[in-house]
Amino acid sequence: MVNASYQAVILAGGEDQILYPLTTNMVKALLPVANKPLISYPLRTLQEAGLRTAFVVVIGEKAAASVREWISTEYAASPGALQCEVVAVSEGQGTADALRSLASRITSDSFVVLSGDLLTDVPVGALVAAHNLRPGTLGTMLLAHRRVSPASETKPGKPPKNVDYIGLDPSRQHLLFYASCPDTLRDLKVALPTVRRYGTMSISSNFVDAHLYVFNRSVLQILADNPRLSSLRQDMLPYLTQHQFRISRQQQAAAALAGAGSPGGPDAGAAAAAGGGGAAAGPAKPGAAGPVSLLTAPSTEVEGDAASDLRFGLYPELPGAHYMAMTHGPAAHAAPESLLRVQVVGPPEAYCARVVDVQAYGEVNREVADPGVALKLSGLKPGRHDNIVPQGTVLGNKCTIASGCILGEGCAVGDKSSIKRSVLGANVRLGANVKVINSVLMDGVTLGDGAHVQGSVLCGGAAVQAGATLKDCQVGSGCTVAGGVEYKGEVLVAKGAAR
Repeated sequence: MVNASYQAVILAGGEDQILYPLTTNMVKALLPVANKPLISYPLRTLQEAGLRTAFVVVIGEKAAASVREWISTEYAASPGALQCEVVAVSEGQGTADALRSLASRITSDSFVVLSGDLLTDVPVGALVAAHNLRPGTLGTMLLAHRRVSPASETKPGKPPKNVDYIGLDPSRQHLLFYASCPDTLRDLKVALPTVRRYGTMSISSNFVDAHLYVFNRSVLQILADNPRLSSLRQDMLPYLTQHQFRISRQQQAAAALAGAGSPGGPDAGAAAAAGGGGAAAGPAKPGAAGPVSLLTAPSTEVEGDAASDLRFGLYPELPGAHYMAMTHGPAAHAAPESLLRVQVVGPPEAYCARVVDVQAYGEVNREVADPGVALKLSGLKPGRHDNIVPQGTVLGNKCTIASGCILGEGCAVGDKSSIKRSVLGANVRLGANVKVINSVLMDGVTLGDGAHVQGSVLCGGAAVQAGATLKDCQVGSGCTVAGGVEYKGEVLVAKGAAR
């Protein structure tokens, strides 16, 4: 159980254009996953960990108002609900900018940050406990194995796109290198001090940053010192991995300085340098006791650590010059621990997925509907046929609802219709001889007789006329799809719908 004094920040996004047309009339945080708003999953994760308060950061005042209304009218009435404060940030601000804007509001020694589109059953309490084992740690993050290797989806000889290059020590506990690449990257620049200290490092693109972190409050001071750090993934994490040993030396120096002059002695100074004070982040006033400001390097010097060999006292020597010292001298000191730690989980150990695009949205809905996952993540209880069908559902003659399906309240399924591995919202109407496979149908969707829908997402109020076939399509809210036509891989929206 996490200490109740811990604070949490949920980065909930806004009107995400990547999920168009799903977000035409609905903000990303309220998109239904297994008929529950997307943001309800990270809230449930924090609630189960024992946290009591959370900041929900939303991009744009309009989107923030929608999330605020849902939290106050529906979520707040649920048992054990967190005390949530919805904070709106302007368009164009990154995730690190959002943390910077909340710096004066975060008073706990450490705090949890997670993405609003993350669905996981990894216990946050375990991540917090791992972070607390090393008081000087700047951050602890969750890494998940990619389900599909980027190499298998990339042409031979070409670098993969949209991957995280993550460098770990041999024990896979310390984060030594981080580079996020939305496009392609051919050259990786590794800080020389890291190589000198560890000697062995594995850099892989087979891990994905789950966007679940535990940060020390010292990170807020680093953000204040480096206003150019805008994104956690693309700016702040690469910066911390590049400069973590410089920051470690400054922490030790600041602790020694504070310990020599503070009434509490060395222990009190070390606690202050580690960010243990409860005051807001910022430099201490002259002559006053308080947290010691970390004099981190400006963001324009991200590559400065490897700029000069002279800085690290390197000098040419003859081969074997230290042979006697190595064989007869004392044992070498172990490499210092990094300030960034990781917890790696794989598919057999835990579920971990993010709704980053339309394809991921469909996959997550199908996975959460799986009997082995639904109970853990959504709180829904599958019936005896390993599906969820409310008692009020109207079922026609010889219709089939396979396992791994979720139906909302008020649905009606026509004669000889079949539903497989799909999620249907409330008041969905299916005609006779309809087939729905691997799809998501939101509230109020209507399918005419003989319609076939596979691998598609239909937004609320959409209508598909009789005999139409949709495969790998997205249908916008309120759109009517003409009957007797086959559509494949298309985005269909109502005329005049705003993008």
